Amino acid sequence: MAALTNKVLRSQVIFWSSVRPVLASQKLDIGGVDGRQPSRGFPTSKHWLIKWRLLRSKKVLQIELPKFVELKSEKKNREDKTPDELRMEMKKEGRLPPRTFQELPLNISCTRSVMEPFKPPEGDGKHSSLLSSHLSDTVSRMLKGPKSLNHIRKLKKFENFNESEFALEAQNIVIEAQMLLQDIFKNQERLHELVTEKAFPEMVHGLEYKTMVWSLVETVEPPKVVHVRTETMITDDNVFSQVTVRLHTKQILAIYDRFGRLMYGDPILPKSVVEYVIMEKWISDTYGRWRIHGKILPDSATPRDNLIKTYKVPKFSPLPPAEINKETTKETKVDKVDTPELATA
Repeated sequence: MAALTNKVLRSQVIFWSSVRPVLASQKLDIGGVDGRQPSRGFPTSKHWLIKWRLLRSKKVLQIELPKFVELKSEKKNREDKTPDELRMEMKKEGRLPPRTFQELPLNISCTRSVMEPFKPPEGDGKHSSLLSSHLSDTVSRMLKGPKSLNHIRKLKKFENFNESEFALEAQNIVIEAQMLLQDIFKNQERLHELVTEKAFPEMVHGLEYKTMVWSLVETVEPPKVVHVRTETMITDDNVFSQVTVRLHTKQILAIYDRFGRLMYGDPILPKSVVEYVIMEKWISDTYGRWRIHGKILPDSATPRDNLIKTYKVPKFSPLPPAEINKETTKETKVDKVDTPELATA
């Protein structure tokens, strides 16, 4: 095909090169200034050689556009067609099947679970540590000691980890997060810096229309690290670490509803609270930070008090007076029987 096109172009060039001198000698108008084709009385930019006509025609591509009007009208009838019929129509028109994007964003800045959650001893903070249950827990903790040491060694490869200093840092983070929960709308950005994406919705759930008052009275026991775990995600270079810290403090907690009525807690009476807070960090990230990831609730914990909810007293409209049925409410007249009085002697 290319050879045939070159042959035709070559023949046209030879023809016009031989005819042009003759036309010029006879002073015939071959179009435009200097032989160019005129366009509405003005010279055009097209070249006078005909060989460029084929190349100019190749610049324009004829594309068969889909029939949008028919597609819009057929959209209503697509529900009645089977998938095979739709597939054959799209294949006939040269259309590709539509792609459905169901991918959800993946956030790997935190994990979605707790790695080997720590099991608190029974009666922690209530009973003496010399009981048999506490002794068995200490023995089991000693047996798991080498495993925790391996995780601590892996954690120290990424940062300088000191248990006593970290426990104080974790306690300060928990105190600041609890204080910020008193106004979640104003302190939302700071809360995201202190709380992971998993724990944030769990902490702020139900506080949108409530008022929370929290304060720390004192620290009963110094905080301490009781559990350390590290785990990889997706790749071996992506490492996360979780550290469980035991906190024993006295706190004041009071929650009010939107009407200002007390729902939970007491604004004056402090309570002794033992908490096991899980701190997590993306240790393989250069800009990773320790954040609150969750809490461990022991099985032996006392159940929480129920929330005192405020209800609106409904106002009922008075019932319409009932229609009295005369037939059923007729009083039957009973004849009185005169009974003789007994004579007394």
